[in-house]
Amino acid sequence: MAQPGFPSRPLSIVVPYTAGSSSDILARLLAPHLGNELGQPVVVENRAGAGGTIGMGYVARSAPDGHTMALTSSSAGPINRALYRNLNFDPVRDVPLVYQTNLSTNALVVAGNSPFRTVADLVARARAQGQPSLQYFSPGNGTSQHLCGVLLAQSAPGRMEHIPYRGPAEGLTAVIGGEVSFGFASLSSIMGLLRDGRLRALGTTGANPIPSLPGVPTLASAGFPRFADLVVWTGLAVTRGTPDPVMRRLHAAIGAALATPAVQERFAQIGIEPAPAMTLAETEAFAERQVTLWTELVRDADLRAD
Repeated sequence: MAQPGFPSRPLSIVVPYTAGSSSDILARLLAPHLGNELGQPVVVENRAGAGGTIGMGYVARSAPDGHTMALTSSSAGPINRALYRNLNFDPVRDVPLVYQTNLSTNALVVAGNSPFRTVADLVARARAQGQPSLQYFSPGNGTSQHLCGVLLAQSAPGRMEHIPYRGPAEGLTAVIGGEVSFGFASLSSIMGLLRDGRLRALGTTGANPIPSLPGVPTLASAGFPRFADLVVWTGLAVTRGTPDPVMRRLHAAIGAALATPAVQERFAQIGIEPAPAMTLAETEAFAERQVTLWTELVRDADLRAD
């Protein structure tokens, strides 16, 4: 049973990545506002390493009382669950999501001078007989951008070849220079390149069009429905076994913190897209769909990290 005084002491948000990372920035933005809602200080603690599994494992082994949270994500949760097959904990079910805080959309991009004007053009070329494979970049094996490419190749069978780069900047340079034909990239990394015409976006992941990309369809609306659920997300999670009243208290407090004008203004300044509000039951169902989606993609790509 939840103690009626929750929270009874300061809380912590464990970030499974280094200080200064995008996850760390988000946690430090939310912490003081969440503390105001809960009436206790909220401190941020970085426990980086092993692709995020060290920090997530720490929270999985913490007392299930709601005082220790993880800043989880699609990478730290379902992707790592599929990639790291010898973990001694489950980064999704042992650290269940309480609230999805924000989303990040990936876009399918080609060079500004590419002959491909639509996703259909690109797919038709990949299926053309007697043509070499279309090569696509990613910022590394197992990244969400890589797995977006895997899903496209799976959804539109043709000749597509993955070329991993050391990071997004190198991959984007390769597509602009014609070394590869296309790739997926986060919106935050490409907006300037789209504006100056060096890149062209053919479609975006997620269920809804992006207001800042007028005329660019979602991949789901272009005939690839599985992309509707394929979003990069971040959220706050707790240790499995945390009492339901505590889960509900945290869910309400996180929602209130996200709704404060200061947080909304800062989100807009740094290009963070807030996630649509969901109930705890909807959040749980979303997490389960994410496990299925990312596990299938990692399996189809024959990836593993241990």
